[in-house]
Amino acid sequence: MSSKLGRRRNALPLTVSRPALLVDGSDLVFRDVLHDMLAFAAVIEEVRDRLGALIGLSGTQYTILTAIAHLRALTPDLGVNQVAEHLHLSGAFITLEVNKLVSAGLVTKAVNPEDRRRVVLAVTPEAERRLTELVRVQVPANDALFEGLSAQEFKTLRSIIAKLAGPGDRAVRLIDYLAPSGQLDDVPPDVRPPL
Repeated sequence: MSSKLGRRRNALPLTVSRPALLVDGSDLVFRDVLHDMLAFAAVIEEVRDRLGALIGLSGTQYTILTAIAHLRALTPDLGVNQVAEHLHLSGAFITLEVNKLVSAGLVTKAVNPEDRRRVVLAVTPEAERRLTELVRVQVPANDALFEGLSAQEFKTLRSIIAKLAGPGDRAVRLIDYLAPSGQLDDVPPDVRPPL
């Protein structure tokens, strides 16, 4: 990125107000970061969708299956809520997708002996087989996605992404609060969100 970009004056109003996000009073660098993040997110989704398709799943189902496989090693009584929290998705959505994975013979649901209202999730041997075969493509794809990062940069990225993933839901709720009808015309020009 050129240093001129960060110094050029905006023709449009600022899109952020936090000083940490402004460079020389401009939000152009912030916008560049967002655009780069959107481009990377699109690539990650495309890779996820293609990896899922290789084992007969949608990208979302593939993500949920791999989450169950990995989290189960850490949490023997893994339930829907833990998967939902880990993936930053709703429990209702995870339940719907898990039911599809159960129907496909890739996930099992058993009653949790400590709380009979909950289920314990596990992957089946068929799921393990598919995930094991997938690493032939998954490993080189993931290596390529992150090839530009050193170990320290990866550690820093992990910390930053963890900080960003949490407040994402708050940003969505703020948009709903500021524009409850979904129309910009209904938002007063001087409205400030509650902090």
